Amino acid sequence: MVDNQKIGEEFVAVADSQSLSEGGFISCLVRKEPVLITRVKEKLYAVSGVCSHAYSELSDGELEGERLYCSLHFACFDVRTGQVLEGPTDKPLKTFEVVESEGRIWIR
Repeated sequence: MVDNQKIGEEFVAVADSQSLSEGGFISCLVRKEPVLITRVKEKLYAVSGVCSHAYSELSDGELEGERLYCSLHFACFDVRTGQVLEGPTDKPLKTFEVVESEGRIWIR
């Protein structure tokens, strides 16, 4: 569990925990930056919400296990690390620290 005082100072609450089911994802803005959050194998991951190739919204894509596919040109990323698994891009997604505490999802 994360210290609540630390959460308040460094993290931003973005959603209720119940709003994100296993294998699903939600998108949000964190300090004006688009972020996509997913729950895979009961663990939360957060990556940039736009594709690093053509800046398409990744919330329009598909999640298959830990593989996130962009709907525009089918670039594929590992949601755990942001690493590119399939082109056309070679630029990974930015990742964010994400925690769950007191029924909320928090991003740093």
